[in-house]
Amino acid sequence: MEKTKKIVEELLGAMTINEARVAVKKDNSLKDRELLKVEIELSPKEARYFFTENALGLNAFQRILRILVLKDSPSQAVLVADINNYRKKREKFLSELAVKVAQRVRRTKKPVTLEPMSAYERRFIHLKLAEQPDIVTESIGEEPERRIMVRLYP
Repeated sequence: MEKTKKIVEELLGAMTINEARVAVKKDNSLKDRELLKVEIELSPKEARYFFTENALGLNAFQRILRILVLKDSPSQAVLVADINNYRKKREKFLSELAVKVAQRVRRTKKPVTLEPMSAYERRFIHLKLAEQPDIVTESIGEEPERRIMVRLYP
């Protein structure tokens, strides 16, 4: 975990971001893989660059981190980066959205198509609604416009 923290700090330094608090934690919530959570705190001025266009910068940063950190990893480890608790807040929003959309689909009996989302966010919605026996989710479209359609189970 120290190696991961050092890589994060070096990458941020290369981006001329020198004032950051970095924490790396292992999470055992995945059954078959190791989950590394990288939590970063930045000043609002520096963090805002990561959150434009649906957190495109955060997703790109995470992708680069995965390459650098997991390149020598023999296991199927997963790395998730979060800056200023953005992902936690987004997950709360997505969780509430999933519940509301499921209720709307039940009420209207018509499918609902959500806004385009990253693969991470689509997976979160799929997993959240998998708990509902009368609801089915399906990813449709092509990147970067890939989205989820929510409908009643046939």
